[in-house]
Amino acid sequence: MENNNLELEIFFKKLELNKSINLIVHSSFSKIRYALPKIAPYEIIDSLKNVVTPFGSIIFPTFSYCYKKYQDVYDVFDRDNSKSEVGLLSDTFRLSDNVIRTSSPTHSFALWGKVTEEIKEDNAPDSPLGKGSVLDWLTKNENSFILILGTDFSSLTYGHYLEIQAQVPWYDYSPWNYMSVLPIGVSTTGEQKLKEIPGCAKSFVNFEKYLLNHHLIVKHCYNGLESYLISVKDLYSIGVNYFKENFESLLCTKGTCQACDSRRIKFIQS
Repeated sequence: MENNNLELEIFFKKLELNKSINLIVHSSFSKIRYALPKIAPYEIIDSLKNVVTPFGSIIFPTFSYCYKKYQDVYDVFDRDNSKSEVGLLSDTFRLSDNVIRTSSPTHSFALWGKVTEEIKEDNAPDSPLGKGSVLDWLTKNENSFILILGTDFSSLTYGHYLEIQAQVPWYDYSPWNYMSVLPIGVSTTGEQKLKEIPGCAKSFVNFEKYLLNHHLIVKHCYNGLESYLISVKDLYSIGVNYFKENFESLLCTKGTCQACDSRRIKFIQS
């Protein structure tokens, strides 16, 4: 085993990754590469698989955002060929051995290990990040964790699940009208009407600050690589209440984000 792989596996084990966990991963390859300059994307994926083993589960978002639009052209989702738009590692994982990909035109996930026994390629709920989704499966299964490598809560897909569970004022409102987006996913198998369209996630970092300030999560650091391993069960119990009581903190500063401004105008200032 190369030194880079060994170093990374030691770090993963210090984070308490093990073969029994269900793990969803959010990552920044550039930040990992800064800590381990010679490591390749496939080596990171191999290290994760070696530590978690098929007795656990590894999940990466592989979102393609293939929405129908009432103006302009739009992409059509092809489960086998559409690239992930959420990072190099997620696309590397998608193409790695024994991985399956779900069929949501907008918010697909790549799955490996135990999870593939229960969630199949045809998973495509009309609530892409809510009921019936991979995030719902993680919430209902014990020993589920979120691994964040080199990024922050602006990449926290689970925050959208919390928005739905907490029923924040805009949970089923699309803020993307200015981009001509319709609540319809488009794939090679046809169109799918959607119950929710996730909005901007940039201000999920305020939830991150809350958790850090109250010592509810721990930030780990390795050669400058900042990471979290967070229990889904704990995050759910804390997050639903936080999102209900502090939903305004989930919006970007006024005038900096059209999506958040549209939500603010409709639900807070009206």
